[in-house]
Amino acid sequence: MDVPQPSEAARPAIPVRASDADRERGAAVLRAATADGRLPADELDERLGLVYNAKSKDELASIVEDLQPALWQGGSPPAAKDVGVLAGFARTGRWAVADEYRATAVISSGVIDLRQAQFTAQETTIRVNSWISTVYVVVPEDADVHVAGTGILGGFRQDREGAGYPAAHRINVTGVAVCGSVLVVRHLPPARERRIQRRGRKKN
Repeated sequence: MDVPQPSEAARPAIPVRASDADRERGAAVLRAATADGRLPADELDERLGLVYNAKSKDELASIVEDLQPALWQGGSPPAAKDVGVLAGFARTGRWAVADEYRATAVISSGVIDLRQAQFTAQETTIRVNSWISTVYVVVPEDADVHVAGTGILGGFRQDREGAGYPAAHRINVTGVAVCGSVLVVRHLPPARERRIQRRGRKKN
C-alpha cells in the first residue's frame, strides 16, 4: 500500500541558520538601542549573550524585534534637501531627517550621514541625484536598506545587503547617477571621516 506523502504546505518550515555576520548585525542593533536609551545597559549583556548563541535568523529576530528607532519628537525642523554645485556638502551628526530627503550634487561630492539622525517616520526615502559627483549615504547598522537608483554611465552601490531580520528602520535609497556614483555604506572611508571631523572642529 502506498504511503501518502505530506504536501509541501504541510511540511514544517526549516529554520534558516544565522551566520556570524548576522549575529554581529544583531549585536549592533542592541548597542545602538542602548546608546539612545531604548535598552537598559544591564539588559544589553543578557541580550548580547542570546544574540551570539542564536542558531537561526528567527531567534535573532525575536531578540531585536521590539527595538524600534527613537522618532523625531520636535526641535529643529527636519531636513528635506541639500544641494552642492561645484562645492561639496555634508549632512552629519545629530539631525532630524524628513520622511523624504533629496540631495543633488553637480560636479562635486556629498555625504549624507544617517547614523545619528532622528527619523520622522518608520520609513525614510533618500533621493540622490549625482551629476559627475560622488555621494556617500552612510546608514545605521540596524537599518533595513533598499537601493533602487538608476545609473547612466554611473551607478548606485551598496557595501552589503540588508540585515535579514526585522530591522529598526527601513531606508530606501533611489535617484539618478549620471557619470557619477552613489555609495551606500555603513562606514565612511577613514580619510573622508577625518576630513569631516576636521571641518566640524573648525566650525566650533
